[in-house]
Amino acid sequence: MAWCLYDWANSSFVTTITAAVLPVYFARVVCGEADVHWSLLGRQLTSGATSLWGYAMALAALLVAVLSPLFGAAADAGGRRKLLTGLLTGLGVASAALLAFFGSGDVWPVLLLLVTGQIGFAGSNVFYNSLLLSAASPERRDVVSAKGFAFGYLGGGILLALNLLLIANPGILGLQTADQATRVAFASVAVWWALFSIPLFLFVPEGPSGSARSIGQALREGLSTLAATLRNLSGHDNAFRFLLSYLLYNDGIQTVIIMATIFGKSELGLDDGDLIGALLLTQGIGVPASVAYGRLAQRFGARRMLFAGITGYLAIVLYAYRMQTATEFWVLAGAVGLLQGGVQAVSRSYFAGMIPRRLSAEYFGFFSISTRFASIFGPLIFALIADITDSARGSILALAVFFLAGGALLSTVREERKR
Repeated sequence: MAWCLYDWANSSFVTTITAAVLPVYFARVVCGEADVHWSLLGRQLTSGATSLWGYAMALAALLVAVLSPLFGAAADAGGRRKLLTGLLTGLGVASAALLAFFGSGDVWPVLLLLVTGQIGFAGSNVFYNSLLLSAASPERRDVVSAKGFAFGYLGGGILLALNLLLIANPGILGLQTADQATRVAFASVAVWWALFSIPLFLFVPEGPSGSARSIGQALREGLSTLAATLRNLSGHDNAFRFLLSYLLYNDGIQTVIIMATIFGKSELGLDDGDLIGALLLTQGIGVPASVAYGRLAQRFGARRMLFAGITGYLAIVLYAYRMQTATEFWVLAGAVGLLQGGVQAVSRSYFAGMIPRRLSAEYFGFFSISTRFASIFGPLIFALIADITDSARGSILALAVFFLAGGALLSTVREERKR
């Protein structure tokens, strides 16, 4: 329960900030109707809200991908998984709180806080994921991992629903406008994330580790063991193949999560109620669907359920390419809710069954690399195609390549769960 509550806590950042409220606020208020003119390496560029959002998310993912294996190795060397989880949680909480102070025209401060918040969220998940090995026995990891995602859907969905109510009725708290209520919603994420993280730090055991060291010593040892881990991982051909497969199909999943709302606002012109309401539908369906997906993985096998999820997402992408109306966006949100948490949860527990327990944080650092690199290429390609073609529809169709390639590589991974 304590481990699952962290998903309840930090999913508020995903739902309110990266998926629902901030994308709408960024497109409607921060950027407005006008394109943003900016320079990169002396070249003048013009981008809309959709492209800027994609570039920022890709940058955040790149930074996390570079740092994750180093932090993971340091955590295993020094036995400081929970400490590093706390430091990165603090970065995410502070970023969410500071978003409450910015509004119209503050494009770069908002994007900077989006990047630092993503680093806090994704970086803390490296250590949170590794704590699964001490929080649950091997035979229960599929179910516990799925329950974590279910808790995340429920917690993130509840706070999103409360924030939606506040934005629609700002007078509840004596506020004058929906924009003021939106800023309060950002601050609520900081409070929610911090409060519900406490049980993880109090009750989940640290798990196996090397001898305790200072953070500086642990980081130095982490650097020295990083090369050894790379060699070790390359020797575990099955785990390595799965990570490559996960990088590809999760690229599509993460891009759907990151870009859906801002696509709906900028490309389809949907109103705020439809956008946030559809995200609430995803959260609501995701709670029972994540648990059911974990149980189906126990019955039919995790690998088989991963193939089912990849096929489902391929159908979603093809459907989204032709999407025109708010009703179709709601249908899309419901379909994503059926698959999103389950595929990610089963991927996490499937990988946990392939790795040495004593090096869990180190290996999950590489697992996080797959997740973070997936969050680099998808949003970056999405943004580039949108800038080049002045439309994001081609960007959606490009995501099908990631699901096809990921499924093909997954077919080469051998079953190794019963060891």
